[in-house]
Amino acid sequence: MNGQPQRADARRNRDRILQAAFEAFAADGRLVPLDEIARRAGVGAGTVYRNFATKEALFKAVVTDRVDRIIDEARALVAADDDPAEAFYGFLIWVIERAMFNHGLCDALAMDMGTFDESGKDAEFTAALDVLLRRAQAAGAVRPDVSVRDVRTLLVGAMLMERLHRREGPPGRMASLACDALRPATKRNETTSRNETSCELCATSFTPAATGRPARFCSASCRQKAHRRRAKPS
Repeated sequence: MNGQPQRADARRNRDRILQAAFEAFAADGRLVPLDEIARRAGVGAGTVYRNFATKEALFKAVVTDRVDRIIDEARALVAADDDPAEAFYGFLIWVIERAMFNHGLCDALAMDMGTFDESGKDAEFTAALDVLLRRAQAAGAVRPDVSVRDVRTLLVGAMLMERLHRREGPPGRMASLACDALRPATKRNETTSRNETSCELCATSFTPAATGRPARFCSASCRQKAHRRRAKPS
């Protein structure tokens, strides 16, 4: 770019490319060809290359926007000063849920640390996650020997396993197991009843009622928060 304002049609083309790339990467991951993105955007391949020199540049532009939203959510949870355990585990479940249905985001978060060093997004994401982790540890809700790198590694594993498991079992099962691995050992979670299930928002174990529809959340508060988060654009 030469620094001059883009013409309206050029801006529209760029927006169409970004939207098409978001949809393509979400559905098929970063291996989708640039020609396919151009076709979805209704532009020529040359137009894509004029805006983004490489597929990697386009991928980063698309994913950075999604990572920004995740960082904003983590910071909002800290600012709201909600229950540290609910904020931490709820955030993990929320991120896993989004990555499970967005292959591009899952691919990005599954890369080695430093993926977003160019724009600093990787460091921002890690720092925001670390604040949530340390608050939860101070509240006694997370094992004290867990580091933010441990959490990121477990997060990636849960994302990938949810994608593999979703055809065979209920969503959130792998995420719930990952969260259980982070909790301090107690007599209660060492002898969890086979009748218990886990809250889809905060991963807390609870015993559902014997009758009625299967419960998905441990409380009305978690149910309401889950509804609000789903209403947000992803």
